Amino acid sequence: MKKTCLIFLLGLFQLGAFAQEADPEFETDRPTRSEASSVVPRGYYQLETGFQYQKRKAGGLEKKQWLYPQALLRIGVLQGAELRVEGTYRREEYRRAEALQQQNKGLSTVRVGTKVRVVEARGAVPEVAVLGMLELPWAKDSFEPRHVAPAAKLLFTSKLTDKLKVQYNAGFRRQQEEGEMENQLQYAVSLNGKLTDQLTVFAEFFGDKPKGSPAENQLDAGLEWRVLPNLQLDAIVGTGVSSQAPELFVGGGVSVRLPR
Repeated sequence: MKKTCLIFLLGLFQLGAFAQEADPEFETDRPTRSEASSVVPRGYYQLETGFQYQKRKAGGLEKKQWLYPQALLRIGVLQGAELRVEGTYRREEYRRAEALQQQNKGLSTVRVGTKVRVVEARGAVPEVAVLGMLELPWAKDSFEPRHVAPAAKLLFTSKLTDKLKVQYNAGFRRQQEEGEMENQLQYAVSLNGKLTDQLTVFAEFFGDKPKGSPAENQLDAGLEWRVLPNLQLDAIVGTGVSSQAPELFVGGGVSVRLPR
């Protein structure tokens, strides 16, 4: 398994040799579910952190979830390729008529991987990147996957104007849900508009489709505020638009890039 993981990461890194150095513009992968197709420039370190709260009800049982912190470290290691290390602390509560039925908390979603830009934007051709991640079995028992769990996405960015762009993703992941490992399709599309050089707003549709289960579709909106050239604050609020999705989620965070 270790050899398989190493080959997976090295294979994606080698794709970066055919891409050129990313523009040093500061762009993050949070808070939206739509990942950016841009990569961190070689020699830079980017830390993206935040929190999220969500709740959902099903069959008289209310589930609340807190993610704090969500942390993603992105390191520009090659021209057009970055290394990624991710970890989250999660707390969950299950209640029925206000009575606590179950509580889980601890380290969750420890992942490593890479993002590689494979196509540069040219006219109507969007920028394209490949994202590959491996979730490791290092979390708390209730959140720990039984085996290394892979995920992969294709990431696209199309610029409509100088201030308006669309980001869209498609891919899959293997995910633990209610103690069982399952395959999920993932999809997302977001419309991002710059109000000023420092303030960007967005609206997004995204979802997960577990095998053999209904899709979990959601809508959200929020903003990104560039406080300094290498410091960004963000906020997001959203709701489910299908019966399987959370009825509400909110979040916020801060991201910083360390210059080389």
